[in-house]
Amino acid sequence: MGLSSYFEKKGDAGIVIFAGKGGLGKTTCSAGLSHYMASKRNRKVLCFSTDPQASLSDIFDRDIFGKGLISVIPQLDVVEIDADRRVADYQEEVKQKIRSMYGLTEIPTEIEEYIDSTSAEPAMYESATYDAMADLVATSGHDLYVFDMPPFGHGVRMIAMAG
Repeated sequence: MGLSSYFEKKGDAGIVIFAGKGGLGKTTCSAGLSHYMASKRNRKVLCFSTDPQASLSDIFDRDIFGKGLISVIPQLDVVEIDADRRVADYQEEVKQKIRSMYGLTEIPTEIEEYIDSTSAEPAMYESATYDAMADLVATSGHDLYVFDMPPFGHGVRMIAMAG
């Protein structure tokens, strides 16, 4: 059974996840399904890439990476998260909270270095990307969310974070 046949029978799906090892065509399938569901089934679709390779930009021939929600055709929005920027924004938010809580204009060097070192934490980028995914699902109002996961190891960690 192909994907189009599946969705003819189960047209009410809300989330589809394409995961697996690298080179399987996850991004191609994510983009293809998203385009089909938006253009042929009139579903309001968000295609979300968590893969740091940012291949949706290539497929849709648009600069999507790190730009937020981009409408590529009617009913189809695409997002490629810049996890580096999300981690940096989070670190700056923590620093600002410390400044505000303690009335500081500058944070002591040791504390600032500690906060900056959090970007080396093993799951920091997955966490930043997962938070972005959760925010979009909770606030964007789409009918269907199609997730293009990174190669298998990272994808498993992302899915496990939801549990």
